[in-house]
Amino acid sequence: MDYYPTVGDPTVEAGRLHGTVAEIAQEAEDLMALPEVRGVMLLAYRFVGDSEEYSCEYPHPGWVDQDINVLNQANLNVLREVVSESGVDPSSISSLGLSTQRGLHLYVDKDGKVLRNGRGLSWQDARHGEQLDQLRENFGEEAYYRITGLPISAFWPIGKILWMQQNEPDEYALAAKILTTQEYFLRQLSDADDWFIDASNASLFGLMDVATLDWDEGLLKLVGVRRDQLPTIVPSGYQVGAVNELTAEFTGLPAGLPICTGGGDQQCAGIGAGVIEEGLCEFTFGTAGNSVACLSRPTPDPQRVITLSVHATPSPVWEAEGIQAAAGAAYRWFRDNIGFLARYIEPFTEVDAYVLINRLAAKSPPGANGLIFHPYLAGSMTPHYNENARGGFLGLTLKHDFGDMARAVLEGVTYEAKEILDGYEAMGLDLREIRLAGGATKSELWCQIQADVYGKPTKVLQEGECAVLGAALLGAVGAGIFESVDEGVDQLVHISRTFTPNPDNHDIYTQMSEAFEKAYHSLKEGGVYKALTSAQHR
Repeated sequence: MDYYPTVGDPTVEAGRLHGTVAEIAQEAEDLMALPEVRGVMLLAYRFVGDSEEYSCEYPHPGWVDQDINVLNQANLNVLREVVSESGVDPSSISSLGLSTQRGLHLYVDKDGKVLRNGRGLSWQDARHGEQLDQLRENFGEEAYYRITGLPISAFWPIGKILWMQQNEPDEYALAAKILTTQEYFLRQLSDADDWFIDASNASLFGLMDVATLDWDEGLLKLVGVRRDQLPTIVPSGYQVGAVNELTAEFTGLPAGLPICTGGGDQQCAGIGAGVIEEGLCEFTFGTAGNSVACLSRPTPDPQRVITLSVHATPSPVWEAEGIQAAAGAAYRWFRDNIGFLARYIEPFTEVDAYVLINRLAAKSPPGANGLIFHPYLAGSMTPHYNENARGGFLGLTLKHDFGDMARAVLEGVTYEAKEILDGYEAMGLDLREIRLAGGATKSELWCQIQADVYGKPTKVLQEGECAVLGAALLGAVGAGIFESVDEGVDQLVHISRTFTPNPDNHDIYTQMSEAFEKAYHSLKEGGVYKALTSAQHR
């Protein structure tokens, strides 16, 4: 259980509570009596065990594989740990829902064995630039976006499928099914006799008609994929079966427990944030940055830069989505490489490195004394879709200090997010409220920066793990606990605090964000990004 002091207050340090639920509740009550403590989050399931990172494999520059067996075992381990350490009677559990990573896809033979030695191609994989060019030439970007709601991008499996056909034809010839993680995990955990994918995950496959919620025959023919190679599309919150005996034996979950499709991680996050009606938008700054805005109908982006996908609701609802390749990852890079001393002294001070960095960033004024940071450390996705874009500071002088640089990183990630909001408005969306989730919400400073940059009321959700909450809510709908997603949101989604934009700061940030955008275009048009990328790949 984490708690955080007012930003810049040196008298109270961030900390963590330990003990039973009753003990933590008492400690939390005592802490809340302190005026310096802004809030305490009580969520038992989040602290059952430590989080783990699961590595990817990089056989060549731009290639990213991931071992599905490692991920599947991680799922089982987490379920077992939750059951054994939560203190919850397994018989009282009503359903299981999944929030799954999107974009990672697998090739499975007729016996259900994952080909390529168990390796799937990650959403980060960019080995297939040539195949994306073929797609642009043979189908056209406008026609592709009109059908799928997706810009042609390395993120979606479609280009990687073409690469497989051309570069690993023997493996591809054995592929009875082409899957994403959701269908594979559902089949491993349950007694389901088919491969099921919900519409939200299917919409990010790159082969689905976003309006009809069915695989597009023209794209299937173009790519050379048979319909029977793809999973069956069903609604989110659809009960596909029940927990099987092997899963029950290993995890402690009851055999026969209903298991339901959830949705893609960010669509689930949208539900967990209560973004189920137009006018609301959710931002999650985790490793990447993701934004979801609800649409009542499939409304295309005239600029074709905003992703139009299917929301993770049982009844068809759509969403506009923007993706930042490095959000929290940019701040982590700053911590590990420029602010490394804060991390080095962390064991001695017992103060989180981010807390120390935030305190220094808070001393820098809005606009970071005219310093700009481009967060393109993993290229740019929305709205530029430029894999060659590179990060950097602009405007550095001898006057700038560590705090200015730290603040510039927080502001730079937020300027990039503002470009996504501008894309939503170009689609005709009238956003009245921004909701925040993810690790960035621990920083009061970053939350206020976002409110000031966006110029809109910005609210932090009580439950920051929105994707987990959304999956649980969908599982509850599938099991009949809630009659609808709306009912579940009304009962489970709450706002913890609100940040009101400062008009003066907003004026400063409007000017800085314009400079941020102009600098990107100047560097791109001047060939700087391509030159740097070429030099890095020598």
